[in-house]
Amino acid sequence: MKAIRIAILLCIISMTCFAQQKIQILVITGGHGFKQEPFYHLFDSLGRGISYDKLEQPAANELIASPAVDKYDALVFYDMYNSITPAQKQAYVQLLKKGKAMIFLHHSLVSYQDWDEFQRIIGGKYYEKATLVKGDTIKSSYQHDVIIPVKIADPKHPVTRGLKDFKIYDEVYGNFGIQPNIRPLLSTTHPGSSHCIAWINSYEQTDVLFIQLGHGPEAFGNPNYRKLLRQGIEWSVLRHRKK
Repeated sequence: MKAIRIAILLCIISMTCFAQQKIQILVITGGHGFKQEPFYHLFDSLGRGISYDKLEQPAANELIASPAVDKYDALVFYDMYNSITPAQKQAYVQLLKKGKAMIFLHHSLVSYQDWDEFQRIIGGKYYEKATLVKGDTIKSSYQHDVIIPVKIADPKHPVTRGLKDFKIYDEVYGNFGIQPNIRPLLSTTHPGSSHCIAWINSYEQTDVLFIQLGHGPEAFGNPNYRKLLRQGIEWSVLRHRKK
């Protein structure tokens, strides 16, 4: 137990020191409308230690397949996009083999419906169309403008550190696929939602973070969501800089 406490303390100290360093992220959008002013205010609120550029698809996929992507410590996806070339697919996988930090938010789960490898990258899939999966027909659902009870499934993880169970006015996704080896971070009992709503998925050399929350201004302004996103970015960048 003492060794575990020491390890946790060292992790917290490392995260605190790291938060004082500048983190450069790329926020990727496109393919789905959203309220831009409150969305980018969310990133402004993360503190001076995190700076960001923003880029819409398809320009983002072009940048990801170029050396310019090396400028960024992490890629934060808020897109819902389906057009991707073979070279761009290869670029995604190569970045993950190098340990590039990637964070996927909300409707990014719906991206690349015809690229099977994407669900193995992000850790799940939103099925826009009824799809036969292992003998069962799956079609995902959504419901916005609902109050979601959020349970911290892993309170000891640096991404969720200091958070307690909370409620958020947001959008739920139901009946989406989840890869078997993900590490759950958040869950919910909302009847319209799948149980697990945030997780870590290991793919190649990257621990990919997915957070299903984040539909609109009410979610963007929620202090728990802001803390979750900030700690998620800090942890993801620190973890992959160490590798």
